[in-house]
Amino acid sequence: MKQANVSTELLQTFVTVVESGGFIRAAQHLYKTQSTVSQQIRKLETELDANLFATSGRRRLLTPAGEQFLGYAKRWLALQDEALFALAKNSLAAEIRLGVSHSLSEGVLPELLAQFSRAYPHVNLVVETGYGNELIQRYDSGDYDLILTLEREPLAGKVIGTAAMVWIGKAGSEWSGLHPLRLAGYQGACEFRQAATHALDQAGIPWQIVYSTNSLAALMAAVRAGLAVTVRADCAVSAGLAILAPPPSVPELPTISVVLRNRTLSEASEWLAAALQKTGLQAA
Repeated sequence: MKQANVSTELLQTFVTVVESGGFIRAAQHLYKTQSTVSQQIRKLETELDANLFATSGRRRLLTPAGEQFLGYAKRWLALQDEALFALAKNSLAAEIRLGVSHSLSEGVLPELLAQFSRAYPHVNLVVETGYGNELIQRYDSGDYDLILTLEREPLAGKVIGTAAMVWIGKAGSEWSGLHPLRLAGYQGACEFRQAATHALDQAGIPWQIVYSTNSLAALMAAVRAGLAVTVRADCAVSAGLAILAPPPSVPELPTISVVLRNRTLSEASEWLAAALQKTGLQAA
């Protein structure tokens, strides 16, 4: 028996002819010429090896075979719509949105995210960086599935790491006697920047932000050159940099926590959340 090659277009044309009440109206609905509609019906009949319409005067009526096939055609089209909807729904669900504090976006995180992409190649991972308060607000409003933030006093989420904040300057240098104290820091509502300025205000030491950036490499280059001092996590100290001892009047800097918030939505998001916890992410 010959295998029929029936396209969705032929099925749709057939159903439209029946439901619209004729070839002329079907052509109008489908934005096709009447001759094109007729050709497609003939092609469908050829593929099915059956007459779907019979002529009665000036009318074209369904044959018994046509009436029988009409039910199958409608179910066929409905099943296709259902399948496409399911795939579209899965496609939308197969996306994970991760928000990350600026200070956590470097180091081992990019490699971890690359591992995730290799493990789940069909999941679209969208990563955005920002400041903690902004990320938390957007997570609460449903914009993110997971967020990694730096917080001094976390009120929610899971703490997956902690670090001590320290004053950092050029290697071989000491606390500057300059007034105002020259500071380098991230732009915006950065926890490190806020901790630095708060401690200096408490000690009554005037300060001035002379270098603002959202790049850790650029920030540390400025400090390494002796342009300014900064406050970061102790693990951020590298070649050419040193931890500075501030005057006794400067309050002790707080501890910073790495906090994970996540919604368990899928196997992929569970994998990512577990990997983030195991990696031992550190603020820089």
